[in-house]
Amino acid sequence: MWFIAHRSSLIVATMLTITTDPRLRALSAVLAATDWPDREQRPVPRGVHPQAHALKKYVAPFRDHPAVAFAQAALDADPDPAPLFARALNDEPELSERVRSFAEAASLETFWAEHEAGWAQSVAEVQKHVAALDFSAFLRELFDSIPDELIIHPNIAYPTTHSFGVSAAGKLYSIMPPRKAVGESPPWPFGDDRDYAARLALHDFVQAQLADLLGSRPGLIPPGEHGGGLPPEFRAEHPAWEAQVVELFAYAAQIIFLNRIEDGAGDSFAVFERRARKLAILPGVVDEVTNYIAERGMSQKCGNIETYLPVFVEEVRRLLASTAAQR
Repeated sequence: MWFIAHRSSLIVATMLTITTDPRLRALSAVLAATDWPDREQRPVPRGVHPQAHALKKYVAPFRDHPAVAFAQAALDADPDPAPLFARALNDEPELSERVRSFAEAASLETFWAEHEAGWAQSVAEVQKHVAALDFSAFLRELFDSIPDELIIHPNIAYPTTHSFGVSAAGKLYSIMPPRKAVGESPPWPFGDDRDYAARLALHDFVQAQLADLLGSRPGLIPPGEHGGGLPPEFRAEHPAWEAQVVELFAYAAQIIFLNRIEDGAGDSFAVFERRARKLAILPGVVDEVTNYIAERGMSQKCGNIETYLPVFVEEVRRLLASTAAQR
């Protein structure tokens, strides 16, 4: 589906694709043969999609394959699987060749053919929810330019714990799992929750775009510490200060975007997240990004995302200090 976004006199076309990317799915199979599925069950056991469970069982005999050792070493060095998926999408030869060899040894094409219905259903459910949403127009309210294609990969394999965004080969990717259910029950189908798919896709596109920008502009986010003002669970998920800033910005963006889709939808999500995750500064962060969108290009501090990010960081620090003083 094509969306036309207008900025000044330019007309830029951005394509939105919802698909199963074979590189990502193959890497998920390698991940299933590492200790990653066990890591996901700590500290609290969680239910996984039947496809993930079947995949883990299927690839168990191939745990000694060199691709598994390669992926395991990467996870031991960095417990975040997102960089591995970024390398796969960038067709890094060292990783791609190992994954290809694993796929051949495990006859993954045969396995995928037998389980294609679940993947096709997930793509169709996400497509139903988001195909008509104009992600690109909203992203251009945040960034001066965005890639020509936005891609959503509904992931019913591994990782099951969280979604994440990747910028690769001039495209932005959202790699999203289905929504976690209660206890150890299997996750909810994508078709059950429009707002879940919409907000995760927007979150991931923003996260990927910011990561791309920060990779080309190191030091754009001033170094700092949270000073304990952010909840322990949030800090555990995002240990680095830069990652915390990016996550807070993406949080605000998805809340604003949800309100654009349906009046009050973002506000309801914000109230839930503020209470459930103890993010007391969330309303202030949303107000700050809302003001940036309204003023972008009309003031020095809000000229563009590069000039604004240091301002955003200082506002986050101010909000954290204010929250700490009220305790």
